[in-house]
Amino acid sequence: MVSRYMQGPAKASHQLTPDAALLAFARKHTRCGKHTCKTHSSPPSSDHLHKAARFMAKAAPWLKDLRSVVRRSNGPGWVLEDQYGRFKIQKIEGTRRSARRPSISTPLPFAPSSSDAVTALVKKLRETMADQNIGLKDAYQLISESPQLTGEATNWNVVADRYRSFRVDSGTVSESNYNTNEAYRIRRAVDLITARAGAAHDAGALLRLYTEKHLTKIAPGSSGRKRNLLDVCRFLRFAVKRCAADNLWLPPDDEEVALLIGVRTTPKEDTPPVKPEALIRLLDSLESKPELHLAVGLAAFYGLRPAELMGLSYEDGKLKVGNTKRNSRTAATPKKPRTARALNLKELPGEGERLVQLWRSGLVKLPTGIRNAKNFKECGAAFGQYLDRHPFWDEVLKKEITGLKPYSLRHGFAQRSALYTPIAIRTAARLMGHDVRTHMKHYGQWIDDQDMEKEVDAANMVLAIGFLPRKELVISELKDTSSRGSYSGR
Repeated sequence: MVSRYMQGPAKASHQLTPDAALLAFARKHTRCGKHTCKTHSSPPSSDHLHKAARFMAKAAPWLKDLRSVVRRSNGPGWVLEDQYGRFKIQKIEGTRRSARRPSISTPLPFAPSSSDAVTALVKKLRETMADQNIGLKDAYQLISESPQLTGEATNWNVVADRYRSFRVDSGTVSESNYNTNEAYRIRRAVDLITARAGAAHDAGALLRLYTEKHLTKIAPGSSGRKRNLLDVCRFLRFAVKRCAADNLWLPPDDEEVALLIGVRTTPKEDTPPVKPEALIRLLDSLESKPELHLAVGLAAFYGLRPAELMGLSYEDGKLKVGNTKRNSRTAATPKKPRTARALNLKELPGEGERLVQLWRSGLVKLPTGIRNAKNFKECGAAFGQYLDRHPFWDEVLKKEITGLKPYSLRHGFAQRSALYTPIAIRTAARLMGHDVRTHMKHYGQWIDDQDMEKEVDAANMVLAIGFLPRKELVISELKDTSSRGSYSGR
């Protein structure tokens, strides 16, 4: 249609551009005092042009249609206006008299081409405000900080990068721990979401696909299977809550996740302890390997977790053990290093203290793989590798002790404290850095028929001599055992 603002010959042969038409409109309706001057000699100001643009936009069919779509999809109270050529969005809250009109300024051009983006943005604002119970401005800040551009698909690679920063920068996990334990699980999830063929399109489908692709060789109900799925769930919640991903990526309820984790079909086998006789033979076999002898001796005599070998210190004449159990709770309030005390063998009195002094002197160092470990997991793995390469451990003890593991040295400490000493259970648990329930759960598995008979005999002895205190009984029993030269005499 030919513009009615065109005059003269141009009217017949040319159509004005939108900018030229706007300028012509502005000139025609520029006010001079109380009257409208149709022929004003001076050029219009920018304010006049913006006012003219808003006047024209208000009557535009595309804007009326957009407002109608937003109102039908999201309810009343949403206001779309022009602000210097960009969309401004308001949300009227409250009654007419006390109504609040918070607003946000967007980078979206105030033009028909932005209609789809504005519709998507308002929908996301409404959902975020409801889900997070926050106001318009906070919701927009959350969305605008997301890697997702309004109306476009979520950039999952960027979400993964932000998730890593969130986990590490908050102190929830260390960088090395994240790289070792979580990074590959998140990468697997992103690959399944962004696959060219057969990609997952919601959280439930992703978890099922992840289980089929990566967890078939991991036993149902196992801790490994649980950690994988729960890490992916945590990542998805982050994507929705902090990166404005669609709500369809929220993980399913706990029951559905539990079905994917599964139930253990066989009972978990407890790690057996290394008993005193076996420990002596093991230490004798390590005389030609002083570094590994030192590591094994410290773990056995002080009841250390293999990973704790890299966290040892010496303060105020005592061996201190740093905390290896790191989670969101311990990151906020880290535990102080615990004091370790040696529980020696009667055949090797003072051996634990001697090993500590040897370690402090630097004359003998811990194995290189333990000293250079980047994290606790690497330290524990290195210790296990050294033992597996030692012939006596791998070819002799493993055949004698079913299920033998590096943790068996620590469990030997717990067994000795329970069966051969008057140390209270609570004290032993504290020395080992765990709670009483954990201590009871494990050491109770190691009382065989022979040990049970000795416990009953000791109880009958107490009754026969008039309720002699247990501590005195055990001490006297240890003295008697020492004279026979065998732990089996207890």
